[in-house]
Amino acid sequence: MSDVTRFLLHMYINQVVRIKWDYYIHVSSTFRVSNGVKKGGVLSPVLFNKYMDELLGRLKRYDLGCYIGHVFARAFGYADDISKAFEYADLQVNA
Repeated sequence: MSDVTRFLLHMYINQVVRIKWDYYIHVSSTFRVSNGVKKGGVLSPVLFNKYMDELLGRLKRYDLGCYIGHVFARAFGYADDISKAFEYADLQVNA
């Protein structure tokens, strides 16, 4: 395992966060986070895309996915893809 991989594992496995709201007047106590990427983190888009690429590749390899009506739509990687698919499905149903 590379030093970079070891560093990332350590950074994410030992992740604790606090929630701040109302202009930082209120702050929660710390708690552990066991999944996801850090919001606003410089590496977050890269790590997310690496994970999604692997996941979507496996779904495609095993021919897994979801249906919209009777149409096999495979898998969606982003919320925008889902909303566009449903817009498309509505157009197809109403046509």
